[in-house]
Amino acid sequence: MESPRSVLKKFSIGTMIGIVSMIPGVSAAVLAVCFGIYERLIADIADITHKIREDFVFLMTIGFGILFGIILIAKVLNFMIDDTGPYYVASMMLFMGLILGQLPVLRDLTEPAVKPSAANIAAFVMGVVIMCFFLFLGASEERVLSHDTVSFLYMILIGVIFSMSHLAPGISGSTVLLSIGLLAPLTSVLSLGSTDYVLLVFLLIGILIGLIGFAKIVHYALVKYRRSTYFMIFGLTVGSLLVILKEAVVSDPGTADILLGMAALAAGVVVSLWFSRLGKRTSEEFIIK
Repeated sequence: MESPRSVLKKFSIGTMIGIVSMIPGVSAAVLAVCFGIYERLIADIADITHKIREDFVFLMTIGFGILFGIILIAKVLNFMIDDTGPYYVASMMLFMGLILGQLPVLRDLTEPAVKPSAANIAAFVMGVVIMCFFLFLGASEERVLSHDTVSFLYMILIGVIFSMSHLAPGISGSTVLLSIGLLAPLTSVLSLGSTDYVLLVFLLIGILIGLIGFAKIVHYALVKYRRSTYFMIFGLTVGSLLVILKEAVVSDPGTADILLGMAALAAGVVVSLWFSRLGKRTSEEFIIK
């Protein structure tokens, strides 16, 4: 039987992962790695029919924490990603700083002391290329969702991308959604006071499809090709920087925007490094035990 303190810590970690999962450029799965719960989550989801009873408290506590964090940040993020707002460039630079702060953790996972193989390097390049694909796919206009078939399919797609990004460290689902014009509709659906429950049902369907279909793949890759998998994750994270930078540049920032953006970039790096240190300390205290 877990103590209330342990349950509260896990819920708090889930909440932080939920908040981070909504922020473009930041991978919630990387934060799970920092907190030492990532591989446990992947193993549980990959064998959910057996693990749901064995690890029920852990899964429910983390899961409800993630859901709480997502809803908590949705309205704030809706304001931050408004490209007509006064803080859009600063928000993009903050996201870049958060990515940069993750890089040392991911670099350590690639075992830098050992010379990388050709497969490792290819995996890194593939990760960068995948994010560049989303960069060039672009979003000529923001999608507006309603209660029609196309909107329902978009919500399923958002759910699949969102759940896959939680399973694959380095992929920021919010960055992908931002690049194809679907992040604002998601934050609108999830915002407190304006939740569209019809669209939310289709979002949940997409999330379940992504979780069930992708968990076993990620688990297999980590078991069989662990180092190359983390090299690809490192490449995905580096590629995310390009997507966020593009969003900041195309908004044609002025001098004040650039100065505020540089401050936001520095703040993002500091916060991300703090999360990494907090995650390492927390994992050593209770998660891996």
